[in-house]
Amino acid sequence: MIKPILPLLSAALLAQAPAPQPPPALVQPPAAKAPAQVSEPKPTDPIAYLGAKAITYGDFTSWLQVMAGPRAEMVRNTPATRKQAMKQYLDTQVLAAKGRREKLNTTPEFKTTLAALEQQAYVRVLMDDSRNGSDGQKLKAKAENPTDEEVQAYFKANAERYATPAKFTARHILVSVKGAPGSGDKGLTDEEAKAKIAKIQAELKAGKKFEDLAKEYSDDPGSKNNGGLYKDVPFGRFAKEFEQAVNTQEIGVVGEPVKTSFGYHLILVESRSPKEAADFEKVKDQVRRQMIPERREKMTQDFLEAARKDVAFREVPEAPAAAQAPAPPVPAPKAP
Repeated sequence: MIKPILPLLSAALLAQAPAPQPPPALVQPPAAKAPAQVSEPKPTDPIAYLGAKAITYGDFTSWLQVMAGPRAEMVRNTPATRKQAMKQYLDTQVLAAKGRREKLNTTPEFKTTLAALEQQAYVRVLMDDSRNGSDGQKLKAKAENPTDEEVQAYFKANAERYATPAKFTARHILVSVKGAPGSGDKGLTDEEAKAKIAKIQAELKAGKKFEDLAKEYSDDPGSKNNGGLYKDVPFGRFAKEFEQAVNTQEIGVVGEPVKTSFGYHLILVESRSPKEAADFEKVKDQVRRQMIPERREKMTQDFLEAARKDVAFREVPEAPAAAQAPAPPVPAPKAP
């Protein structure tokens, strides 16, 4: 079976991506001669023959435009990829010619396949956004060019998406307990954890720095080496009990131990910042980009609904499954 053109082209193009270049040496070796580039044939140039009939390069490029679409030009301008695509095209011509010789167009399978492909051809040409004046081109232009009023309306409807969430910066020391997520049976018992927390509190009162004690005692691998620090973290990512303490503790003062499913925490809140609404002028370009996929999908569905009405399409609702009738009773055998 002939492989489809697009995966073939993708693999070929990836294979031809330039490799990272090493730093230049102090002494450059003589430059190797670049391989000669193969010039692109003219549209009328024959590239093969089927009997006496010439297959031209123009025939190939017309096929390539259909199969590869916007990537056709890239294929044509890359000799190695063009060669692969041309081989595939010629293989297709050979097999199609053999099919014609065997009169496959008279078979039911051919007619069924052709009818399905004809439907796809209508859809493709109708929605081709590179064809001047096509419905697809008009739809794309409208979807990708919202007015300033439409952008602002989308922003207002999705204001939460663009707001800066409330954040906090805090340090903490975690003493994990047995059964906590990620600790298994390696953590301490509840009483042992409380005793360890009390020891850390005593060292804090003695003048030791919170960040130094976090590096020494904390069981949180995500912050231990950074002195227990979590900086500019949006609320909603930590355990409820932890964030409640962060939201209510006095800034700059180590609070009382807080119990979560992970264990016991000592928390030092360094700062809190409230939620801030976005400035439309600062984010309008981002809004414009992000609204386009949703806008395109909605417009496509609206276009399809209008097309249904235009062609008087009616869908037959699926009939409900008939209730199963009880099986007729099996007659009893007659007595001998």
